[in-house]
Amino acid sequence: MKIVFVASEINPFASTGGLADVTGSLPRALGREPGVEICRIMPLYHQVTERGFHPRDTGVRIEVPVGFRTYPAEIWVADEPTPRTYFIRRDEFFDRSHLYGTPEKDYDDNFERFVFFQKAAVALMDALEFKADIVHCNDWQTGMLPLLLRHGIRGTGRAGTERTVYTIHNLAFQGLFPGSAYGITNLPFTYFHLDGLEFYGNVNCMKAGITAADCVTTVSRTYAREIQTEGVGCGLHGLLAKLGTKLVGLQNGVDYADWNPATDPQLAARFDAQHPEGKKTCREHLARLMGLELKPGRPIIGMITRLTDQKGLGLLAAAITEFMQRDVALVILGLGQQKYHDACRQWGAQWPERVAVKLEFDSPLARRIVAGSDLMLMPSQFEPSGLNQLYAMRYGSIPLVHDVGGLTDTVEQAAADGTSGTGFKFAGFQHAAMLASLDQALALYQRPAEWRPLMVRAMEKDFSWARTAHEYIGVYNEVLARHPAKR
Repeated sequence: MKIVFVASEINPFASTGGLADVTGSLPRALGREPGVEICRIMPLYHQVTERGFHPRDTGVRIEVPVGFRTYPAEIWVADEPTPRTYFIRRDEFFDRSHLYGTPEKDYDDNFERFVFFQKAAVALMDALEFKADIVHCNDWQTGMLPLLLRHGIRGTGRAGTERTVYTIHNLAFQGLFPGSAYGITNLPFTYFHLDGLEFYGNVNCMKAGITAADCVTTVSRTYAREIQTEGVGCGLHGLLAKLGTKLVGLQNGVDYADWNPATDPQLAARFDAQHPEGKKTCREHLARLMGLELKPGRPIIGMITRLTDQKGLGLLAAAITEFMQRDVALVILGLGQQKYHDACRQWGAQWPERVAVKLEFDSPLARRIVAGSDLMLMPSQFEPSGLNQLYAMRYGSIPLVHDVGGLTDTVEQAAADGTSGTGFKFAGFQHAAMLASLDQALALYQRPAEWRPLMVRAMEKDFSWARTAHEYIGVYNEVLARHPAKR
């Protein structure tokens, strides 16, 4: 089976969050499946070289029409880390300080940028004569790809036989652009209607992927159900509810070769479920690093997140005074909305010995927080999959989460005596519910003999990508079986 995985960001080359983690790890796991040949395609951002990667120029050049203009593109490639990754180079579009926009606003030409990227991906597949069975598309930046594969980059038709799988990583980001810009796609105007990609007069890139792909997946089973409801469906719940078996929820996983406290070079000490003693050293190191005062019985609560409403920062802000009335220390790492930057700084000033804040993206520090914290707080309003709770469990940091999406599917509520479960969940998006769950966790934390089995049980949970990759192979085979004439 030949698979092309197309995404706007892929770790370790360039990232803004969970999408890149998935597109970095899942294709690698798919490549280990018998009979699979896979490659990836992404833009050549400035961030790629910033991170120390130096793809090589293939010498392949393609011409990409975007509306009435034609842009040349260069094709670069990196063989490591596997699988092979092709890069679309057009500095005018991608040699920028950020992937999608500045902290203040998105780039004004994002629609043009990613129409160009998707068309270049199609042209690249044709130039390389890579006869894919499956093209796997991800989020709004590749939502047009199923249509472009069908109609070609000029909209005049194409002889491809690929089938498409489209993954929704976060339905809240749909890629909405003015309907007046539709012409730059060069696609037939017959798709600009209610049952196509039109959305209240706008182009909806995610809706394009949902309606045109052969199969739609999401990143957890519960999120697949939630997005069919008005509360979480972001205006597309009716459309998604009509998909039936075409919509599949598959839980994201973890690359344990990378996220392993027994081998992680960023940690002050190594440890694992059988020998967890090194976690104490990591905890002490984190406290020193962040200027926290450690006291017996005072847990460190970590929070690594985008500082946004979706991630529950408003809930924490409403509860912070009562939260800090408990004897806890809090470490926050992330970037996001300015109002939460200001709030976090204020909390750090108000409780300097118990609240530490770093407003940036710092991957090594994130790992040290995961390893050194006792609890990982994830009070997300909604959470398609979540990855930090999976990392936290492997590193012995017990998740405390809102009972939604992938958090529901991966965290098992701990018993009061610690004899079962892997974390703590609260239902209902109210700060009182979060505080009640925190009190349950703190009560158990004060009994180390009961806390340690909980920690070890969480560390032993298996959320490896191998299992998810095998499930995806099943989805691909089912798609191909439904369309045998097109294979």
